[in-house]
Amino acid sequence: MLKEVIYTTDDSPGWSSVLPIQESVFGSVDFARIAEEHLGYQAKLYVLQDQNCRIAYPFFCRPIGLPLAREGFLSDTVSPEFTGPLARGGSAHTVATDFPKMFSSFAANEGVVAEFIRLHPWKALTSALLGDCVHYSREIVYVDLTWTEEELWENSFTHACRKNIMRSQRENVRVFEARTMDDIREFYRLYIQTMKERNALKDYYFSLDYFAAIFDQLKASARFVLAEYKDQLIAGTLYLHDRDDVYSYLGGADYNFQQVRPTNAIIYHTILWGKRQGRKRLVLGGGYSPDDGILRFKASFSPARARFYVYKRVHLPERYAALCRSWSRIYRQDPQTSAYFPPYRSSPNSESPQDSEDAVIGVAH
Repeated sequence: MLKEVIYTTDDSPGWSSVLPIQESVFGSVDFARIAEEHLGYQAKLYVLQDQNCRIAYPFFCRPIGLPLAREGFLSDTVSPEFTGPLARGGSAHTVATDFPKMFSSFAANEGVVAEFIRLHPWKALTSALLGDCVHYSREIVYVDLTWTEEELWENSFTHACRKNIMRSQRENVRVFEARTMDDIREFYRLYIQTMKERNALKDYYFSLDYFAAIFDQLKASARFVLAEYKDQLIAGTLYLHDRDDVYSYLGGADYNFQQVRPTNAIIYHTILWGKRQGRKRLVLGGGYSPDDGILRFKASFSPARARFYVYKRVHLPERYAALCRSWSRIYRQDPQTSAYFPPYRSSPNSESPQDSEDAVIGVAH
């Protein structure tokens, strides 16, 4: 007998009992609560279970307002980074088989038009999804932390990467974890400076309060790692971590100090920390486009790659078609040509889409 349970952040103990933060930092109620408060997304955890197994699926609901949706309450969903349906317990076969139908029925009853998931490369239970809705997005780089330090130095890091790490050491770049709100303010300064220099989309302009909430409420699962040179903070990266993985989430660096290689120093410091903590992987993520400078920089730390997939499903086809027609009338463009899903979420006449397939993992490197 299958049972459905839907948790919100008001039931923190229930959510955590099903999907603890050690299993998925991005899927945790702790992260969901911060996103609700600072990003305006309503968070839910959908659970389908039988006596042997439960599948937990975290997502955010985003209302669809005027001028697109003219009648009734409609929304669509987007998952947190690196999540998707996550199974716990025994054999998931029976629950996974019924999951697509059960969730779609729930979605339709809730007025959910479309669903978008950023799938965890190693943990997402893709057998609980419709195969034709799973789409390859890009390759991402990760560092295998099960290798010894010697193996990483000799066989994972490129020659140029080793030189850059040694350069940062010769220049006495000091790497440390943020301990105070003053440290977080400096991180924020570097982050916003980097976003401006890169002409980043507006979705990447997180507030100081967002970072402060992560610092205050995710202490056991978040690390702000900073680099200091001659008494000045010149780079910083925010890492989130759970039992198996460390994720490079957001960061920035002062380009004027690039020559002392502070970001190389930060990543090397984090690799050693992750190994000491018994983590399996440091997930560095991908780039904006295939083989761009960001991807090449990350690849200098590791030859290991994972295929990153996304999931795109329409639950209310007629409403979806109507929204796309409204979007097309407003922007005078064909939704079929949009790179975003759902296409009505993009803003082609501005610099910023409301949502895209690109995860924000490690964008600032």
